[in-house]
Amino acid sequence: MPTRAIARASWGAALAFGIASCGARTGLDVQAREDAGADAAPAGDVPVDDAPVAPDCGPRPAVGTVRFRVPGVVGRVAIGADGMLYAPYATPTRGRGVVAIDACGQERWRTPAVEPSRGGAILNGEVRLSTGGDVLLTSMLGDVAARGVRRFGTDGRPRAPYPVDGTVARFVGLPAGLGPVLVTQAGTTEGRLEGYDLVGRRLFQQRDWSNVNECAIRGATVACLDRAFDMARQRVLWTQPVEILDGTLRHPLPPAIDGDRIYVAFFGLSSYVLIARDVATGRVLWRTELARSTRGQVDLLMGAPVVGTGGTVYVYVNVHRSDGGTGQLQAIRRDGSRAWAFAAPATRTDYSRFATHVVGDAGVIYLGVGRSVSAVGEDGRLRWMLPMPEGVNASAPALSPTGDLAVHTDDDQLVVIATESSGAANTAWPSSNGDSRNANAR
Repeated sequence: MPTRAIARASWGAALAFGIASCGARTGLDVQAREDAGADAAPAGDVPVDDAPVAPDCGPRPAVGTVRFRVPGVVGRVAIGADGMLYAPYATPTRGRGVVAIDACGQERWRTPAVEPSRGGAILNGEVRLSTGGDVLLTSMLGDVAARGVRRFGTDGRPRAPYPVDGTVARFVGLPAGLGPVLVTQAGTTEGRLEGYDLVGRRLFQQRDWSNVNECAIRGATVACLDRAFDMARQRVLWTQPVEILDGTLRHPLPPAIDGDRIYVAFFGLSSYVLIARDVATGRVLWRTELARSTRGQVDLLMGAPVVGTGGTVYVYVNVHRSDGGTGQLQAIRRDGSRAWAFAAPATRTDYSRFATHVVGDAGVIYLGVGRSVSAVGEDGRLRWMLPMPEGVNASAPALSPTGDLAVHTDDDQLVVIATESSGAANTAWPSSNGDSRNANAR
């Protein structure tokens, strides 16, 4: 059998197992552990009966109050089934590492990951969790040393790196039961879409993949604004021309996928748009203008689409609007019509981070922008507001299964807040990047 056919067969088997293994163990699970070595975690999601239990942190504080703070956290956290928070932190030499904090605010371990070259600095950073016990530090910017994915176990011990051919240009997602899907690049050539299993073996490589495609993963499909790829069959499903908007290349945010459709918010200079496409064909279902700016991208801050109950999509946009406003959380119905808008101005511009809100299972959208965290009901009415004088414009909110809300502040603190929810809403895409694993895959 040719090498490519072997890779396709292996990927198809791995993908089928990854989808089927949610809440169940199989003999393949044992084999994967043997292949990986003694420190490898089992493949697939943790079964409900074996799910870890969050620690008892004493009496629950009032809704909308701060439980604890952790300084030095520089980006978005990922949260495990036991409420453990894994966060990117800044080292004393402006590098990056990962710190694990339990649901009560106690640090469990701290592991440095990468240091900058002489005189350099590493910016941003996010943590993501696989369903096989991997803790990945990704999405770092700045110094050339930041390019790549740093891989650890849930105990903080480093794990073998992925055999990336070239450099990592973009992190795409972490499907359940599988390792990461990445866009890589070597020299000035076009990007390549690559997928890995939980052990760390490369399963496929699709050439001629643009590294500007912001994508999301649902099941076996990598869906993007202008293309989609079937990972099981290793074939492109459809492509669309790259749009020029307001005379410039459109800039997409991380998408949300709800069943048979993908939602992507994107912007040009003065146009800010939400589009719905059919995942299987790329057909445009509808296109809605979120805002029209009178001053271009001045004071721009956006929050990527998430999906609430009934299929309502929530998107945040802060620009100088033609109607005289600035920041709004907008609720868009499944047919593309606007349900309501909640005014919430931002106080800082950010072109690299696009996570401002998350939907909880109490029917509340938690929005962190400007100098406050707001809890907004699905009817658009404010439930409560917590002032945050330090600013939360790059808030990257995530909901723990304990019901706590983790947000990132503008002065690089992790702030954990008690909420009325017991976790993220049971919808297709309640959080930017999909779920509390920060996996960009459902």
